[in-house]
Formats: sequence, structure tokens, C-alpha cells
Amino acid sequence: MKILKLMFKNAMRHKLRSLLTALGIAIAIFAFSLLRTVIDAYFTGVNSSSSTRLVTRNRVSLAFSMPLAYEAKIAKVPGVTGVSIGQWFGGTYIDQKNFFAQFAVEPEKFLKLYPEYVLTEKEKADFFQQRNACIVGAKL
Repeated sequence: MKILKLMFKNAMRHKLRSLLTALGIAIAIFAFSLLRTVIDAYFTGVNSSSSTRLVTRNRVSLAFSMPLAYEAKIAKVPGVTGVSIGQWFGGTYIDQKNFFAQFAVEPEKFLKLYPEYVLTEKEKADFFQQRNACIVGAKL
């Protein structure tokens, strides 16, 4: 107990120095946390994706599709087991503030390439039959 009292008294001798030291430590912790968060967010997609899957897109933007002839060319590349086309569109849900990534896909090909999407047989059948069907994750 005596040591804590001594530390507190010594810290209060030079209040500005103690304040600046505490502020410097707080800024360093904040900067480290912010950088770790940014780095983790940057690599989240890479770490959670399959190492056997490669996604290609138009170099300009997701909104611009690649030529359909590329599907056959990509399918002929050695080692490629499947090709699926996906088209991004900027839809919203109910309100303009509810924007999220949405892709129109070929259902059968898409589910073969993404086996981690677990659907019941009824859900698969509905997804295959209905043109306006969608798969929505639990977090959304």
C-alpha cells in the first residue's frame, strides 16, 4: 500500500508531465487498435474465402460485366472445375439506407462452387425455381 501512495504522490508532483504521459500512452493504444482493426478488416475476405476458388471481374468495376465468351475460355483453363457468372446490381431493401451487396447468379452453378452455403433440399428447389429467390445470411 505504501508503494501505491508513493507512486501517486510522485505522479501528482508534475501534473502536466503525468497528464501528457497518460495521453501519449492512450494515443499509442488507440493507434495500435485502429491499425490492427484496419489490417484485420483488409484481410477478412482473404482469410475467410476458399483457397481453391478464384473470382475474376471486370477491371473497371463490379457494375460492368465481363464478356460472356470469357466463360468458355475460363472453363478450358487446366485445373478449373467450374465457372459461374454473377452480376452485381445496386438494389436496396425497403429504404435507400438498407444497401448491401447483391449479385444475380446462375443458381445450380453457384451452389456447386460454394458448398459452404448449406441449404435444405426444399430451399435449394425454391432457389432453383423462383427467378426472384435469394440467399440471405443470418447476420443480414
